[in-house]
Amino acid sequence: MDATETWEPQPGVPLPPAQGAKADAILAELVSERGAPALEHYRRVYRSIGVAWPGDDEIRRLYPVADAAFAG
Repeated sequence: MDATETWEPQPGVPLPPAQGAKADAILAELVSERGAPALEHYRRVYRSIGVAWPGDDEIRRLYPVADAAFAG
C-alpha cells in the first residue's frame, strides 16, 4: 500500500491526481445519470461536515450545479 492509498480527504485540499481523475469520472457519470445537485444540496453537505460555505460562485466553479430554473 502506498501513500495515495492511505491518504484521507480533507476539506479544501485537492485530491492526489490519480484519485482526482477517478473522482471526476465518477461525478461525471452520476451527473449524466441523475443530474447535478442543486446549491441547497451542497449547502446541506457543507453544514453537516462543519465546513464554512465558500459562496455560490465558488461552488459553481468547483462542482456541477443544477440550474435553479430547472430544479424540481
